[in-house]
Amino acid sequence: MRILHLFSNFKWTGPAEPAVALAAGLKRAGQDVVLRSSAYTKDSPHNFVRDEARARGLEPILDLSLPKHRSFWRNAFDTRKLRAIFAAEKFDLVHTHLPNDFRLAQRARRGAEGPKIVRSLYDTDPEAIGVHLARRLAREAEAVIVFARAIEERLRSFGFPAERLVRLEPAIDLGRFTAVGPSSRAKLGLDEKDFAVGIVARVQAHRRFDLLLDAAAELARRIPRFKLLVIGRGTEIDELAKKPAEQRGLLDKHVFFPGYVTGDAYPALLRALDAKIYLVPGSDGTARAVREALACGVPVVATKRGMLPELVEPGRTGELIDESSSALVAVLEKWHADPALRRRLAENAAATARARFSLAQQVEAVRALYARL
Repeated sequence: MRILHLFSNFKWTGPAEPAVALAAGLKRAGQDVVLRSSAYTKDSPHNFVRDEARARGLEPILDLSLPKHRSFWRNAFDTRKLRAIFAAEKFDLVHTHLPNDFRLAQRARRGAEGPKIVRSLYDTDPEAIGVHLARRLAREAEAVIVFARAIEERLRSFGFPAERLVRLEPAIDLGRFTAVGPSSRAKLGLDEKDFAVGIVARVQAHRRFDLLLDAAAELARRIPRFKLLVIGRGTEIDELAKKPAEQRGLLDKHVFFPGYVTGDAYPALLRALDAKIYLVPGSDGTARAVREALACGVPVVATKRGMLPELVEPGRTGELIDESSSALVAVLEKWHADPALRRRLAENAAATARARFSLAQQVEAVRALYARL
């Protein structure tokens, strides 16, 4: 069975990592897989999806524009080109990951024999799924993969056929994200008496850094060795995080900015944390940063937004809170006061991640779906 994966973006954001990881995992498992991703990079000199796919042993083909958003001329070219690809390369199935690549696949197939279509939906907010999209998916896709229970229930409520709907656990690289391994705690200047808490997020206005820093100010008063690491970047980081931290007297005393961390340094940094905070999901609604922290044995305190209640088990792998600084302070103060509780949460977090978030298990589930179609 020949499988074509389409990904209409060049940026390494949102669904890019799970889509490329799945395609590469399928290829390693012996599936005949081709990845075509966006050749259109606007003004960027880098094609991040291409580079990351290559690093995973998968060479993408860049013969389609595949812009993220609908573009009349680029889509018209891609539709004609994709129709010719379907005819020449004899794919049995095309797996789409984003709205525009799904649109192109269905148009290229229309009016002619072509491959079956699978659509992965990375949405976690049920309000993003309306009746028109559900009907279009039912009409144009032979199967839909979802990751959030709320999305599965939403599609079913609109009459999407249950036998064509598959919910999978989101996956991560469990060989990279492990509880046992190097820690950058000493490199960060942290000792065993420090209570180190981290947040991994792009610094944006909607991600509640006001709440985070209010909580940090109170925790610094209650816990003298409290340290908050803001791991990430963003064009508004000075305005939204660094200046407010300085105004509160926290900068470089209780709040630190390691920046955007990649490679082996990233899991090592996660292992340096006693706890992780996650307030607002970003472009990846499946909250990969939460799953990676759990796999590294770091308990997570999260809000109840989106898919977070499906990932964090209160009292077992972390805690879910209402969106208030007082709620965040209460949980972290409790964890600080009880190292034995933190150890239990950490052990449970790592074990749960190993059981739930295996890429190998996801690959086999997707291969079974392909075979069924």
